[in-house]
Amino acid sequence: MKPTIEKLLEKYYDGETTLDEEKELRAYFQQENIPAHLQSHAPQFRYFANARSEHPSLKSINALANRLNAPEPNWVVRMGSWSVRLAASIGLLILGFGGGLVYNQLRPSAGKGTDLSFISETAPEKSLKQTLAFEQLAKTSASERIDAINQSYEITQADQEITQLLLNTLNFDSNVNVRLAACQALARFEREPSVRDGLIQSLKVQTDPNVQITLIDVLVTIKERRAVEEMQRLAENQEALDAVRLKAEEGVQSLNQAGNAPS
Repeated sequence: MKPTIEKLLEKYYDGETTLDEEKELRAYFQQENIPAHLQSHAPQFRYFANARSEHPSLKSINALANRLNAPEPNWVVRMGSWSVRLAASIGLLILGFGGGLVYNQLRPSAGKGTDLSFISETAPEKSLKQTLAFEQLAKTSASERIDAINQSYEITQADQEITQLLLNTLNFDSNVNVRLAACQALARFEREPSVRDGLIQSLKVQTDPNVQITLIDVLVTIKERRAVEEMQRLAENQEALDAVRLKAEEGVQSLNQAGNAPS
């Protein structure tokens, strides 16, 4: 028997959907006639389609957050993992869009009469920015995106656009191997506050065990003690795989020991 959309949503927020089921959810929320009690879920599933064609304003970002947080009449929502994942997803969307907006506002205009001779990008930087841009996602393969990510190891000092593209890839790419590559690449930019914040936020919404374990390893390696609370929550989550819970427990122990070690 085919599960209802409500059942698929429940599985999705519990991190139990298959790729085909997630594809079905995205296709469902692209249509116009969506029942009122499901309207608040539509924006996040339409995210990729909208992001390829436009850069939303701060006003639209706030509107998206308000819609996802608004109470739903006549619809009982199971609290817990649903509310946590929704809130974390909103934060990631705002972080990603906000970083792009700030970058676009700060970089010099490419209009007539502007001297851009001082701007110099290396080949790895150009490849990464072109391949991981939202508008290129439908045109690139997973292997091409991984190759572009691997070229980030040749970049000695990444700018805001590069680290934000890697964070967006970690959080939103449909291929788990691409997300793993992005996670590992971001560890090189551990001194960037936005990267450390992004890795902690990502642990709140990732559902693939391989990505969860890799994120824990990275956060422990960079000694990010602010991740202890989220790791503890994951260690106590009975729905998580035993391997993930064990890794989270080890991460909490390692970070606490690092924090108590004499300087």
